[in-house]
Amino acid sequence: MQRTIESLERIIALGEKLLTTFDIEGLLTQIVSHVKDLLQADGATLYLVDPVEKLMISQVILSDRVEEIVLPVGNDSIAGYTALHRRSLNIPDAYGDLSNYHPTMKFNREIDEKFHTHTKSILTHPLVLRDELIGVFQVVNKKDGIPFDDDDLRILRNFSVIAGIAILNARLVERVVEEQANANDIIEHISEKVIIQNLAGEVLSLNHRAAEDLPPGVSPREAKGRKVVDLFPSLSGLSGEIRKVIDHNLDKTFSGGKMPYVILTAKNARQMIEKIILIIKEPSSNHHPPGPPPATPDDPA
Repeated sequence: MQRTIESLERIIALGEKLLTTFDIEGLLTQIVSHVKDLLQADGATLYLVDPVEKLMISQVILSDRVEEIVLPVGNDSIAGYTALHRRSLNIPDAYGDLSNYHPTMKFNREIDEKFHTHTKSILTHPLVLRDELIGVFQVVNKKDGIPFDDDDLRILRNFSVIAGIAILNARLVERVVEEQANANDIIEHISEKVIIQNLAGEVLSLNHRAAEDLPPGVSPREAKGRKVVDLFPSLSGLSGEIRKVIDHNLDKTFSGGKMPYVILTAKNARQMIEKIILIIKEPSSNHHPPGPPPATPDDPA
């Protein structure tokens, strides 16, 4: 009981750090290192599951020798069985008869033979969160030489909850960063003028096309924080339309007049507008039309 209480205190303390780590590779290394330390084991591995290929790929192996292992999700291996059935296994003798778990299950001795080691006990646990199989923990050989027990499994199960949330969070952040990078790349390379402003009408960023129309002597960096209408007087006619979009919390509005434009909005988690994205398509022969664009949208949304 004392060990369980102490392990929970450690897991809670570790969770605060893991849940604020968004570098996926660094996070996985930390997770496996903590598993090895919590269970006082000689080695630990985290397999992440590829649901499409139905494969498990070792992401981090703390055993000093092995670089990568790829296993099918299936009954032939200990970790594969754990993934397929989402069932923890506590095997005191890896070299013993494993047919009582499944007739085709065998321990792969190639690694032991190659590196002159001997795997004795193995503890595995599926990493499942919200009914999604993320991966499998496999821990080998307690340092004191005795098999893993129920307390070890309980510790691993408790830690797996924190680890699973941390991995999903890191994946989500990674996906958001990638999508943002892709969006920025598209904005930078399109032929239209793109200006992103805050609700006060100040420039947050602009693409290369908009930068070409900045006043002489004003660089894109110097433009940030300045009023859009001061830098681009020809867009002053859009002020009323932008205010309408903000006041009515619209997603977009556009016009196909002499200077076609689209006004998009970026919203926060409460679905309130945080940024305004102006996309202006000007006639190729005249980057600075003499008058402001029409302020009435063809299709507000």
